[in-house]
Amino acid sequence: MNTARAGAGENSPVTADHEPEIVAPRSGDRPLQSVCDPGPAAGERRCGSCGQLLTDPPTGLIERWHWDEIAAEEVARARGNGHSVALIMLDLDRFKDVNDNYGHLAGDAVLRGVADVIRENTRDGDLACRYGGSAGDEFMVLLPRSGLEEALAVAERIRAEITAMSVTAKVTREMSASIEGQTVSIGVATYCLGDLAELDLEDLMLDADVSLRAAKRHGRDRICVANVDVTSEQSQGSQADRRLASWSRFRRLRSV
Repeated sequence: MNTARAGAGENSPVTADHEPEIVAPRSGDRPLQSVCDPGPAAGERRCGSCGQLLTDPPTGLIERWHWDEIAAEEVARARGNGHSVALIMLDLDRFKDVNDNYGHLAGDAVLRGVADVIRENTRDGDLACRYGGSAGDEFMVLLPRSGLEEALAVAERIRAEITAMSVTAKVTREMSASIEGQTVSIGVATYCLGDLAELDLEDLMLDADVSLRAAKRHGRDRICVANVDVTSEQSQGSQADRRLASWSRFRRLRSV
C-alpha cells in the first residue's frame, strides 16, 4: 500500500509542517459530542412531506437544503433568546488534486473522513453540512449559543485533526493508498445579540465566506475571522469599539 500526500501532484513539493496562522486568540476546549450520528440507515432518511433526503449520502451530515431550513430557524431562535451564534466554513485545500491523482472514490473517502472529524469535535445541537453541491469539498458548521472563543477552539481542533488524519482508499482494483496531509482553510463568523437585531443567516454565511477567502489568500491551512477585530495593537480599546471598526472593514470588503 502506498502512502500519498493529499494535494501533492507529481510536480508539487511537499512542504514542511508548520503552525497555521490563526487571526484570533486561542481558547480552551469544550465538551465533544456528535453533530449527527449517521447510523446504519442515515443515507435513507427522507423528508416526510417531500421525500427528499435529509442527510448527505457520502458523509452522513445534514443535506444542504435541510441545513438551510433548520440553520435559519436556529439563528431566529438565537435572536429571540438573546444568544450568540457562530458559523465555521471550511474548504479542503487543493482537493481536486486528490480526485485527479487518486480517483473520485478516494476523494469520497477523504470527505467521509472530514465528516467524521467534524462529528467528533462538535456537540449535539450543532448543525453541520457539506456545501457546494454533489461534488462539494466545503463544509459549514453552525454553533448555537457559541461565541468567538468557543468557535475558534472548535475550528482549530477540526483543522489539526484533518491535517493529522490518514485515509485508506482503493485507487485501482488491485491497489490501495493511504492519503495523508490534507489541509483545510477555515473562516469563522460570530454574531451576538446586537448583530442579530438586523442580520440573518445569509449575512452570517457571507461574513464566514469573506473569512474563508482571506484564509485562502494568505496561504491556506489557517483560520481567519470576520466581524471581530483581534489585532494586538488595538487591545487597549473597548470591545464595542473593536467590533465597530472590524464590522465597518468587512462591510467595505463585502461591497467590492
